[in-house]
Amino acid sequence: LPGILEAENFDKGAEGFTFHDSDSQDEGKAGYRSDNEGVDIVKSNNGYVIGYTNTGEWLEYSVNVKEAGRYSCEATVSSGTTGSGFTIGLVNGDQVTTVARINVPKTGDNNWDTYRTVKVNLTKALTEGEHTLRFTITGSSCNIDKVEFTCTTPDGIESPVPTQPSALNQMFNLAGQKVGAGYRGIVIVNGRKVVVK
Repeated sequence: LPGILEAENFDKGAEGFTFHDSDSQDEGKAGYRSDNEGVDIVKSNNGYVIGYTNTGEWLEYSVNVKEAGRYSCEATVSSGTTGSGFTIGLVNGDQVTTVARINVPKTGDNNWDTYRTVKVNLTKALTEGEHTLRFTITGSSCNIDKVEFTCTTPDGIESPVPTQPSALNQMFNLAGQKVGAGYRGIVIVNGRKVVVK
């Protein structure tokens, strides 16, 4: 991350370890992968998506966060009914901390072929390194195509405020090199990060 998680590319493993499905039947019958053990993968939206979802089911994704900071996510989803949704959680051992709630709108009347994007901000900053994210179904009958994660505020810059370079004494780039008044971007001044525009 930043990047896109294709919902059908959940971690390899087994029922109860890297995913949970409420039954062993593959209702999607897409033939995308042979290790899905009942996770319902459907051909849809010009590719593959997770479908036939039931409340309580979940899927895990190993990610490598290359850019620490605050993130937003944009989920491409569909539903033929109301009340569908899922959460995104950070897995730490046996604990899962919810960082986003995706309420999936009704995109068709008993039809799952129309997809929309839903954008939300993650409630917790992501640290650099390897993490496991879990998508947990909180409202049945949503199709999940993909989720795109975008870093909105890099680590250490909670509320970037444009600053005039003339107001700054000594500025350093993120590599620690001194820069002049013509430099634009993220700089370190007096031990803190600011944005010069």
